[in-house]
Amino acid sequence: MKPQSFPELFERAEEHEDYWLAGSILEFTEAVVREMERQGISRTDLARRLGTTPAYVTKILRGKVNFTLATMVRLARALSSEMHVQLIGPAQEVGKTARAR
Repeated sequence: MKPQSFPELFERAEEHEDYWLAGSILEFTEAVVREMERQGISRTDLARRLGTTPAYVTKILRGKVNFTLATMVRLARALSSEMHVQLIGPAQEVGKTARAR
């Protein structure tokens, strides 16, 4: 069996929903962290705003929570922000380099 190149492995990974789910979780948690840093909000502060524990916030920021839209909106609102969901078609780009399909 011939070893696969990284591009081949990456292309195969993109065929699985888990790849896209992990990417979405990472993108969302990075946005939460950026907003926390921008506002100077600690994990403890965010936990207080959410009515939860700092340990739960840590799990959220590590992507160890299965996000519902309700959870995502609660996080956004706790940061005095809005949460938007959008679909990006294959011909569109959002901060990423377009990949050949």
